[in-house]
Amino acid sequence: MFTETEPVRVDLRGIRTGGTLRLRGPGDPAALDPSRVDDVASARLTRLYARQLFTYRAEPDVRSWQAIAPVPDLAARIPSIYNAGLGASGTTYVVHLRPGARWDTGRPVTAHDVVRGMKRLASPVRPPSVLPYFTSTVRGMARFHAEFVAAAGTDPTAADLAAFQDSHEIAGVFALDDESLVFELVRPTLDFISMLALPAVAPAPAEYDAYLPDSPELRQHLRASGPYRVASYEPGRELVLEPNPAWRQDTDPVRRRHLDRIEVGLGAAPDPVELAGRLRTGEVDLAWGVRVAEPHPGRPAEPTTGLGWSLDPYLAFNPRGDGPPRDPAVRQAIGYAIDKAALADVVVASRTGTAVRVAGGIVPPHNDFHAGADPYPTPGGRGLPERARELLAGSGHPDGLTLTAIHSDPPEAAAVARSIAADLSRVGVTLRLVPLPPARHRARVADPSGEWDLTVLSLAPDWFHGNARVFAQRLAHGLAGYLDPEVDRLVERALDSLDPRRAAPLWQEVERRVLADLPVVPLLFQTPAVPPLRGPRVRGAVPLPTLGFDDDLSTVWLDAPH
Repeated sequence: MFTETEPVRVDLRGIRTGGTLRLRGPGDPAALDPSRVDDVASARLTRLYARQLFTYRAEPDVRSWQAIAPVPDLAARIPSIYNAGLGASGTTYVVHLRPGARWDTGRPVTAHDVVRGMKRLASPVRPPSVLPYFTSTVRGMARFHAEFVAAAGTDPTAADLAAFQDSHEIAGVFALDDESLVFELVRPTLDFISMLALPAVAPAPAEYDAYLPDSPELRQHLRASGPYRVASYEPGRELVLEPNPAWRQDTDPVRRRHLDRIEVGLGAAPDPVELAGRLRTGEVDLAWGVRVAEPHPGRPAEPTTGLGWSLDPYLAFNPRGDGPPRDPAVRQAIGYAIDKAALADVVVASRTGTAVRVAGGIVPPHNDFHAGADPYPTPGGRGLPERARELLAGSGHPDGLTLTAIHSDPPEAAAVARSIAADLSRVGVTLRLVPLPPARHRARVADPSGEWDLTVLSLAPDWFHGNARVFAQRLAHGLAGYLDPEVDRLVERALDSLDPRRAAPLWQEVERRVLADLPVVPLLFQTPAVPPLRGPRVRGAVPLPTLGFDDDLSTVWLDAPH
């Protein structure tokens, strides 16, 4: 049992300030450099030390529209035609920064830092999967990224990247002065503020020019604009955050700071049962990077809200691999071989407290469009192994084949991978499973030249309103090396249409074409059904939809130990 030794203070609302929050997670974060964050586990940490122009406020009722509506963060207000922040054409946004925000070095956060952050977002070194949102929306972003890729070559140094950034501009992103900047778009985009609220769209200090994006060296020299800063980081062991001395509450309308210290244990992936026990006794306060919950026994899991379904998990094939999955028949055989219903049972048994549905497409239910375009229609999601064997034989593999599958190593992800491997073994496909810590898994997926055939991934919605592009565009453009000119044309037409009634059929066609080409196999949809398990001292924990309904750490405070 944890014993409180740090000094604590109690305000008039009864909130105790002080103490050490202890989290336990599976290995190193996939990203600590904000510009490379495209997963909810990393975003949960970077929210503490990296601010964006816009973000989301923790709301007690996750069903409220306010829980999924962007609010100003570093920006003084949301641009609109009423405050002269949005041009009449709907393609020009002027953003003014609120005064007083500073880096932990004491230097003010400026509009030039925002521009530098946008340039780093487009860097060719480990780009985040959200980049296609911006290359298809911001004027000049696609050209800037393409020229950056060409100039960087195969093994750029930090100096090479900084030299390009200093000598090239994104045509549609520029600072008017230290407090004001302009974004010019190629088309009116109703979800642009939601895009600017993504964790990866964070200002970057000049000090970051000395390091490659999210490199081990940068992880040791992170700068903070939020209420906390990284005090120490030992890969594979621990991440420690401490209060940022330059942060002031009156400059941050969203976050709070109630803690003296946050410790994130980063050892081997914890066993869910053991971690649940440590949470109940208070040895650990919160889980990080894994979900541990107390499902109601004997009661079917019902969604917390209809908005939060993730595509989790899905299979992605290496788009540049030269192995058997280059043959569409092999990919289709793999899709038919998987028993999705059995996979759902595996996920339920992991006690993550989520509602689970068999995925009939890449777009979850309750989104702007849900075509249900299942490329592998099987009775009850149980798979068709006979059809899988026929396809393998017809593609020249009557005696089966061996493939390499990489996956993240937390227990639930490993159980999913084993279930898939068992299904494929029944049709003659042997999977060589390669478990990797989340950070290494992300790096391998981002490098399609690596020696792997398929991988297990998940995709949570980046925003929850007007989000037709979140799943379709991420999966059409976010897989490194996957190219289809016709899909690109359909995406452009869908983005050009501001009328959802006209855009929905186009996004459905994008989904159908992507699934016909089979770069991915949709498996399950998941959404939280019960709150995560918390230690007995934890107070003020509020689930944030954009963090996959994990608790917002910036609202947490600690009660006296019992």
